[in-house]
Amino acid sequence: MILNKRISKVKIITTIFILLIGCNLSAKTNFSFEKVFELDLTDKKISSEGGGIELEKNKGGCLLILSVYGETGQEKYKFKFKKNNLISTSYFKYRYQNGLISIDDDLKEFIADDHGQENDGSMDLIVNKLFIGNENRNITKKFYTYKKKIPSKVLIRYCS
Repeated sequence: MILNKRISKVKIITTIFILLIGCNLSAKTNFSFEKVFELDLTDKKISSEGGGIELEKNKGGCLLILSVYGETGQEKYKFKFKKNNLISTSYFKYRYQNGLISIDDDLKEFIADDHGQENDGSMDLIVNKLFIGNENRNITKKFYTYKKKIPSKVLIRYCS
């Protein structure tokens, strides 16, 4: 009787162990993206502080990453697409702590939330949204605008 209970426990533990290994292996499926193009948009006057775009690819399609920097933080768009079809867009908006890149001594008295320490440039995430396909006109327009900045040869080679 005791031997049967021990054998049952060993079987259960072995089954759980095998399931965990299987889940771990399936979770490591290669969904990572490889960067194939990058463009600095700082001189293009897209914002007061500049920005950039990156194009990454994997088996499932391409990812166009647009980063726009401003005086108070950063906006980031991750457009996932295949050929000419926008699949989804992740939108992130970050704000510098205290709303500034760095705290100037002349401005300290005007900052409402001054903790008396220098800001190290760290930012807080204040918006995290996901848009599916073309559900937001402004997002879709932004995607096509910045996709045009990538040479067509690069798009054809990696995203078709």
